[in-house]
Amino acid sequence: MPSNKRQDRPHGRDRTAASAGTIGKAVCATALLLLLQACAAPPPPPEPEPGGVAPSAPPPAGAPIALDGRLQVDAQEYPWSAIGRLNVAGRTFCNGVLIGPQQVLTQARCLYDARNGRWYRPLELHFIAAYQSDNFLANSPVAAFTAAPGFSPTGGTNLSNLTNNWAVVSLEKPIGRTTGWLGVEWDNSRLQAAADSGKAAYLRAGYRADWPHALSVHFGCGEQAGGLGNVCSATPTELALPSFVLTSGELRVLGDYYLRSAAQGSAFSQAAAAPINDNRLGRATAPATGGPVRQQPQVSVSRFLQGLGYDVDGRGLEGAIADYLADRGQSASGGASIELLTSLVNAAQRQP
Repeated sequence: MPSNKRQDRPHGRDRTAASAGTIGKAVCATALLLLLQACAAPPPPPEPEPGGVAPSAPPPAGAPIALDGRLQVDAQEYPWSAIGRLNVAGRTFCNGVLIGPQQVLTQARCLYDARNGRWYRPLELHFIAAYQSDNFLANSPVAAFTAAPGFSPTGGTNLSNLTNNWAVVSLEKPIGRTTGWLGVEWDNSRLQAAADSGKAAYLRAGYRADWPHALSVHFGCGEQAGGLGNVCSATPTELALPSFVLTSGELRVLGDYYLRSAAQGSAFSQAAAAPINDNRLGRATAPATGGPVRQQPQVSVSRFLQGLGYDVDGRGLEGAIADYLADRGQSASGGASIELLTSLVNAAQRQP
């Protein structure tokens, strides 16, 4: 199992995947998506250096919000704050997800320097979290990383690489206490049934190669009456984003994006320092109160409500939430939450 330990100190799945099918079809679909991810154009060099800032070009403030299967969210509110960028050798970056106070899940292929035929050294890696436009709220040098034993850096897009494309990065600082972290869950019939009933929602999220300074969400396409799907196709850069599922009041990493099944995950479990129980590893943990990260997805809820036609400006966020819930025969209970966000994503998927 490739494992790099630090020797020196550094300088200063879309909803369509949820439909029931045979095991063989599911494996083929997973392999196809992973192949598309592997073939996606590499991201451009990132401007931010450890502890620094970078320019960006997000949509102008106040621009109309169209829910066409994609949305920019606020990276400085939980749960999005647990997603970050692993900057690599000052040349490129990978998406990474905090799955513990000091553990980041990323793709193994991102940590191999194909140009020089070697794994990157930890001192060449730096992780930034809650990064948006020109600042981030937490960052840490990398202490070590462990790549999947089934992954061969020179094996190309063979099946083993496509279904074992994970690495766990250990950070020097426990920045997850500031940003919060997520659990992992492999796709299963329970999640699919919950998504069908509107109690779960599949999506992709991260920093796109063509939009590297803002956190983007692609939440797929719902079904219209008669079973006709909306026209909403993911771009190659959106397909390269990690997959997640909103369920039971949590945003969870969809483990199939990195590793085909939980049954293969003993090495992953050991590297992540967390046990796998059934199809789940770990539990999402919100950041501590009083920190810089907002604990509820208020901006995301507001943007989804606006995209669905609710008057957030005139009614205020609480009023718009009450109107949304009233339209669904529910009484207003609390403000923005991940449960509400799940409902809004499903509503956006199903709108004409």
